Amino acid sequence: MSSYEGPYLLAALVCERVLEEKDGTKSAIRIIDRITRNAVGPNPPKVMEPFDYEMTLFIRLKSGNVRGVYQLRIVLVAPSGESPQPIPVTVNFEGEEDRGVDIVAGMRSHFTVTGIHWVEIFLGEEFLTRVPIRVVYIPQIIQT
Repeated sequence: MSSYEGPYLLAALVCERVLEEKDGTKSAIRIIDRITRNAVGPNPPKVMEPFDYEMTLFIRLKSGNVRGVYQLRIVLVAPSGESPQPIPVTVNFEGEEDRGVDIVAGMRSHFTVTGIHWVEIFLGEEFLTRVPIRVVYIPQIIQT
């Protein structure tokens, strides 16, 4: 038997949006792990131009035996290792061990390069997981 007391990570994913029903049930819509950027024309740029992209991060944690208020940090890391300021989220673990928290965070990300970008998730100083998002650029030459 493990001596780990929690909290437990049940889900961490990037999607288009999260729907919540009246009974509190959530559904992640259009899970994203790859963003394809196209440029079409007679002379598309050889290198991808920077762009903004709207997405939603969905995180589900169950408390286990942990109780109290904790700081969750979300960090978007570029392929170069650079990352902007982390996004802090306060979470409160209370109630039974199967209770927990859902974090639904809208993210407007600015992508400047292709490659794998990581969404890293920390609880306090403890690393929980990282979620990959690959950005692909496809220039398509079309003669007019």
